[in-house]
Amino acid sequence: MSRIFAVRYLSLGDDRVSEERLVAESQACLRQRLMAQGCAVLSMRDVGSPALAHPRPRKAQRGRYAIFCREVRMLIQAGMTVVEAVDTLCARERLAGQAGSLAAQLLAQLHQGMALSQALQQLPEAPAVLVAAVRAGERTSDLAQALSDYLQFDALVEQLRRKVVSAAIYPALVTALGMGISLFLLLVVMPNFARMYTHLRGGDASVSVSAMIGLAQWVSRHQAVTLIAVAVAVLALGAWVWRGTARRHLLALAMRVPWLQRRVEDFRLAMLYQALALMLKGGYPMTEALRVASRSALDARLSMALQTGLHRIEQGGAVAQALAEAHLCNEVGRRLMAAAERNGDFHLAADVVSRLHGEQFELFVERLTRIVEPVLLMAVALMVGGIVIMMYLPVFDMATVLR
Repeated sequence: MSRIFAVRYLSLGDDRVSEERLVAESQACLRQRLMAQGCAVLSMRDVGSPALAHPRPRKAQRGRYAIFCREVRMLIQAGMTVVEAVDTLCARERLAGQAGSLAAQLLAQLHQGMALSQALQQLPEAPAVLVAAVRAGERTSDLAQALSDYLQFDALVEQLRRKVVSAAIYPALVTALGMGISLFLLLVVMPNFARMYTHLRGGDASVSVSAMIGLAQWVSRHQAVTLIAVAVAVLALGAWVWRGTARRHLLALAMRVPWLQRRVEDFRLAMLYQALALMLKGGYPMTEALRVASRSALDARLSMALQTGLHRIEQGGAVAQALAEAHLCNEVGRRLMAAAERNGDFHLAADVVSRLHGEQFELFVERLTRIVEPVLLMAVALMVGGIVIMMYLPVFDMATVLR
């Protein structure tokens, strides 16, 4: 069974210590693989199974880093050094009374002589793609462009996420409104109808009317319990969504359906190839760029597939063929990467592949929204309409008695 190992190693010809999380069957297999690549392993520890790999920063953290990068880029373009830019942001936040800010944490590391990429790497929630992009900018002495490239990557990720959130808002509102109307009818209206009907007709009623009356009377007798149960259910649902458990459960459910699984993988591959384009544009070799890009948004299956493709590339295989055999690109992506092998523009090819997968995911979300919205409206209408019909049956019966 595969495991995730946190590894610190030195690469051949590089005096910088690298830290990565890699997937392997055992420590011995991973150590042998790294030694074959010319790396000296410094430390290695088991951190869990692939199912728990690649934890993602919270949305608030991602947004904080994006804002920080945008502000630092603006100050650098205005002529400041990195330390001056971070110190300026830190002073502004200090005047605003914001203690322990991101700029303050980084400034303390920069004053110790660290580069910005090293300082970012010390923060546990820092995106790996951002660290690699900043390191590439430090290599090429064009940090502002590296930050612009990362912001482009972050904008693509947020654009795809906003598509999902926007598509989910309308169905959620319709469902909440339908449930609210149904609860009002069950808790307030139906018990009053039941008392009125019992007073006029006594116990003689049809089966359907008797069932409605029985339900209304039960709700009336246990109204406090019913309200508490509804409140607990609403709180549990809110906690389920707030903690991200809903996303994980729905994602696990979607991965069991082949059609939905392909669409989810389109989202992840769009992030993978956009990160790959960013790394290659920053001067990273293909193998190192793939390792960094693998931390973007891959699940255990895609991570293992990428490790397989990376192993074939390290053995001298063609990039396009290795990615295609690992099922990390379709025929169009394979041909684009094959063309890049001839002209050397891998970052352009990866950017195009990323956009193709992103467009496929956006098209899927739009089509799913067009299907789900009318179906959900019909379901809510049937639910509310059924309750209303149950209420009108006693009304018709009472009209017959009064007549």
